[in-house]
Amino acid sequence: MAEKPVKNADKRRNCVLNAAERSFVASGFHGARMAQIAKEAGMSPGHIYHYFESKGQIIEELIQTHFAEKVEMVEDIERAGDEIVDYMINNCEESIETNSDPFWSTLMLEIFSEATRSPEIASTLEYNDAKIKKRVVSALEKQLDVDDIEARLEVFVAILQGIGIRRIVAPDFDQSARVKIIRDVAEFLFRGDKNIQGASKAAAK
Repeated sequence: MAEKPVKNADKRRNCVLNAAERSFVASGFHGARMAQIAKEAGMSPGHIYHYFESKGQIIEELIQTHFAEKVEMVEDIERAGDEIVDYMINNCEESIETNSDPFWSTLMLEIFSEATRSPEIASTLEYNDAKIKKRVVSALEKQLDVDDIEARLEVFVAILQGIGIRRIVAPDFDQSARVKIIRDVAEFLFRGDKNIQGASKAAAK
């Protein structure tokens, strides 16, 4: 019996977070009021303050949730072993689809924008990003003899995230062309330019 209130509380917190995501995308972080989030969540504003002290706390929780979801991806990368580059190349299409989702792209832009104004949110982003990056870099370094692995990973991630932003202004771009090019980029970054044609040929089989 004692566990039930905790489960209900978690469910309500998740409901608020989902409502906040929709509100931030619809109205922007500063345009979305707590009253709007409350209405979207089907709660009273006072009830929301029972779970979150402010919009800033909500956005920090969204960041934590986002990075927690990335842990499974990192574990898959670590398990790939000497096939780590193949895994990253084969996963390009899924990564592009995820980063190109208009809802998610807009939400992340709102979060990144707020990080330029809030040292607390910027710190939360930096801390979680550093944890994820450290694990991926470590997995790559165990398998690859390539200089500047961290810099190469940064470029790769920046391209994937940038594709999502570009889709906002160029929604009709050929998705299959994006996938092919990103696979070639991954091949170049993590194996070197001598194998740049290999990724697309392997994916076509």
